[in-house]
Amino acid sequence: MKKIMKFTLLFVTLNLSPIFVQADEKPNEELMKIVKEFTPSNALLVTPKKPLSTSPIQLYDFNQDGQKELILTFKIKAKEQPSPSLYGVIVLKKINNEWDKVWETKIQGVDLDFSGLTDITGDGVKEYLFGVTIGAAAGSNLEIFQWIDNSLKNIAEVPYHEIDLLNGNQKEGLAVWQAYIADCYLVDVLKWNGEKLIYDKELYSKYYPVIEKFYNDKISKMDAWFYWYCLADAQIKSNLFEEASNSIEKGSLLAKKLSMPEVVQNFNKLSDRLEEKKNSLYNYNKIKTFWV
Repeated sequence: MKKIMKFTLLFVTLNLSPIFVQADEKPNEELMKIVKEFTPSNALLVTPKKPLSTSPIQLYDFNQDGQKELILTFKIKAKEQPSPSLYGVIVLKKINNEWDKVWETKIQGVDLDFSGLTDITGDGVKEYLFGVTIGAAAGSNLEIFQWIDNSLKNIAEVPYHEIDLLNGNQKEGLAVWQAYIADCYLVDVLKWNGEKLIYDKELYSKYYPVIEKFYNDKISKMDAWFYWYCLADAQIKSNLFEEASNSIEKGSLLAKKLSMPEVVQNFNKLSDRLEEKKNSLYNYNKIKTFWV
């Protein structure tokens, strides 16, 4: 079974500061009574692990009418332990001076990893992000909901083991860390293209120093082939071809010393990918020069 280790990512400049998506204000005593009324009797309010300092009760004006909706996260503990619990979200809206539940969702898991608000689509209105941890090996699943017709609609889902929110030209991007082996991750950076989340090479290149520092720190403590493999993957994605070639060479050599032919083959495939990327970029620049 993969051993997943938690880590803290260090944010760089280049407009990649972390986004804190805390509630707009603390709920008062009156709102706490409303929350208690709508919370399931067998449930407890639960605080997400991320973003830091986020409350289980958040307020946000989704439809920009001056009246904030109320978002609450809760947990229904499984009767038989250690079975997964149910983690849920309820959105309350004030209609004609009366609070009413307009949306609810639940998902089975072992922890509430993420609950926050940020503008993924770039339309000026924040989306609600809900991430539940399924298990250590499986990681977490992030659901992204957009406010449509006085309710929240799922517009995207992203599996992850660690995740960062990044500023990127009005829209927020997602740096998604997927477990590879041990405490090693393959990273993608995604951004909304108007219809769905897609890979964003420009934002990835800006985020790359975070990835590089993470693996340089790891390699300084233990020179392992899997760190070089994931670093090379990030370097290929960032068009750092010489650096990627060096990383592939170092990682492959370590794998050969350990008599791991399958791993060496994986490095060979990574090398092929590097050459394809170099040729593709060369041909693109050649065509671009021709038409200029």
